[in-house]
Amino acid sequence: METKNPYQKHMESKGKNDCPRILFAGTASGAGKTTITCAFMRSMQKEKVKISAFKCGPDYIDPMFHREVLGVESGNLDCFFQEKEQMQESLRRHTTDADLAMIEGVMGYYDGIGFGTEASTAQVAALTDTPVILVVDCKGRALSALAEVYGFVHYRPEGRQIKGVLCNRLPQYLWPAAEQQIREMGLVPVGYLPEHKEFTLKSRHLGLVTPGEIDGFQEQLDHLADLFVQTVMARTILDIAKEAKDFSAETDNNIKTIEEVELRVPEKEKIRIALAQDEAFCFYYRENTEILQKLGCEIVPFSPLRDEKLPDCDGLILPGGYPELYAENLEKNKLVQKEICDRIENGLPTIAECGGYLYLHERLTNAEGESFRECGLIPAACVYKGFQRQFGYIELTAQKDQLLAEAGDTLKAHEFHYFVSEQTGDAFLAEKPDRSRNWMAAIATDTLYAGFPHIAFSGSPKAAMRFAEAARQYHIKKSI
Repeated sequence: METKNPYQKHMESKGKNDCPRILFAGTASGAGKTTITCAFMRSMQKEKVKISAFKCGPDYIDPMFHREVLGVESGNLDCFFQEKEQMQESLRRHTTDADLAMIEGVMGYYDGIGFGTEASTAQVAALTDTPVILVVDCKGRALSALAEVYGFVHYRPEGRQIKGVLCNRLPQYLWPAAEQQIREMGLVPVGYLPEHKEFTLKSRHLGLVTPGEIDGFQEQLDHLADLFVQTVMARTILDIAKEAKDFSAETDNNIKTIEEVELRVPEKEKIRIALAQDEAFCFYYRENTEILQKLGCEIVPFSPLRDEKLPDCDGLILPGGYPELYAENLEKNKLVQKEICDRIENGLPTIAECGGYLYLHERLTNAEGESFRECGLIPAACVYKGFQRQFGYIELTAQKDQLLAEAGDTLKAHEFHYFVSEQTGDAFLAEKPDRSRNWMAAIATDTLYAGFPHIAFSGSPKAAMRFAEAARQYHIKKSI
């Protein structure tokens, strides 16, 4: 019989609610949120505490770190794509079999769209009533860091969600004085982490390098987790998490899920959606696949890098990622390239977003100027040009009836890319939420969506329904 350790026993009673949760926020990008988050999760994993992970905002790479650490899926909580009740329902549902929901913030605590707090970490914390541990970078300063903490707590009402402080890159000898000052501010000092040069998360365009590219990642994490529990009071963090408000009754009564949609497929006619999933294509929202599953779809992963043919499928998703890093190997796999082109040309409903859109081009030229032949469905070249101003949240207005929308429909999306295409398309008018800029985007037909914008089905459920219905019709047609 397995003996429970103190941490497991500590979490047996979930406190005030069925969804204990904690959010690690930073004072700025680079404050150490991802490092702290990974260290905390690995330390809890060693203690057999089951964690369900989430990331604020539309980021793909940090959830990949969560999956690498935990071996479980990680999702997104996003105020631009999701309503308050949707976020609460997602938290509650994904914490049913877990002891704790762990949320990682994005950018600085208050940073949202433009110069406001919309879609910020602070808004997620407030709408989900989640206690916040503020991670403050103390490198090169001492008391000034705590002055910054004081400002974060008192600047806006959302500062009330900040319950504890974790000092990153703080020398050990300064911690006793910092601990006292934090207590005097009415906050909980949960600990500190000294500088750890041996564990560095490098960045590239689109964000951090993926965990699979870091040599000895798991060993580094184990070492970091060991340091973490020596200087951070993990049990105190768990206590703060257990103080989170119960919102189960609210979500039970108010949430309207996509399960209410009438589109249903008999089990024997399960729709199969092939999802490209490997090192080159790794940017996808868990919420998108969950919504498709609720609509009667089975998600079937495959690899354009290694597989020589598509799986039997009624629809295809080529998500974003880093195809430019694997362009040569993708070029060599001509069998699957040809099948993808043939199947799309013959009406296979397909979504190709950002990296997937690049993959469908005739040629892809990377940052080093090397050019590779890809699928060739789009008779144009795409070239690395560096950071593009088409960055962040956008709203897409359909200019014609197409796979994901009827003319005039508005979809919520996110765009972030370093490539430009000779054929950007004009299927949608893309606009920034503040209407400060707009541009034409995406190629679309009755069976194809191909463009830079990543579409979130949680904010655009009609697009998911149209895609699933197109796949259902394809399934019926090929069965005749």
